[in-house]
Amino acid sequence: MKQKMITLDEETWKLAEFKPNFSQWVRNSLRSERNKRDNKENQMTRLTDTVKMSSAELLYHLEQRSEAEITALVSILRGSLNL
Repeated sequence: MKQKMITLDEETWKLAEFKPNFSQWVRNSLRSERNKRDNKENQMTRLTDTVKMSSAELLYHLEQRSEAEITALVSILRGSLNL
């Protein structure tokens, strides 16, 4: 197993003292961040595959809409997602 040293300030040192296995907590936190990133990338791939446009093209077309059109589109999305 490899080691990496980190430096904590006074506040984070006190917080770290409450973790029974600080190293495990750091590893799990890093994995969680990776999973969030991977999940966002997968969602964007699914979206761009569905609409057959790159994310840049999709954003460009959205930016060309008026504030009222964007509000309406968001409202439709929220309604379909029950938000």
